[in-house]
Amino acid sequence: MKQKIKWVLLATAVVAIPLSFIHPFGRVKAASSANPLLAGAQTEAPVIDVMQRSCASCHSDQTVWPWYSYVPPMSWMVEKDVRDGREHFNMSHWNEKPAEKRMEILAEISVMVRNQQMPLPRYTLLHPGAKLSQADISLMDRWSHVERRRLRAEAGPQGSD
Repeated sequence: MKQKIKWVLLATAVVAIPLSFIHPFGRVKAASSANPLLAGAQTEAPVIDVMQRSCASCHSDQTVWPWYSYVPPMSWMVEKDVRDGREHFNMSHWNEKPAEKRMEILAEISVMVRNQQMPLPRYTLLHPGAKLSQADISLMDRWSHVERRRLRAEAGPQGSD
């Protein structure tokens, strides 16, 4: 029996080690940024705290990579989620987006948070601290509306010359 266990462990290692070098969604872990989250936005510390706790691992270049994100095939799922999250909305590159795009993202944040679609339920299963309380949801919703209004005011009247 012990001999059989040794062979299974050896076979698992022979398969798992090469698989850990395969990254079907690109070198997602290589991205890193020292940019502050949401640079250029007017945010208060409580908003940044919620974003850091519940959003930054998928929606910024400041991802905290848990141990299982290095073990295939789980690593592939995590890397895909982070890649998709960053493509949709990356807080590390917030000020690089045009104001219209930022207003669109803010509207989506409000809807997704209010409808409890973000953070993803499968993410909060492994990261219960990322769950948003009702107070967090209200804070994020209020902030997204205020920030959209500010951006709209900055843009001024459209189309008048």
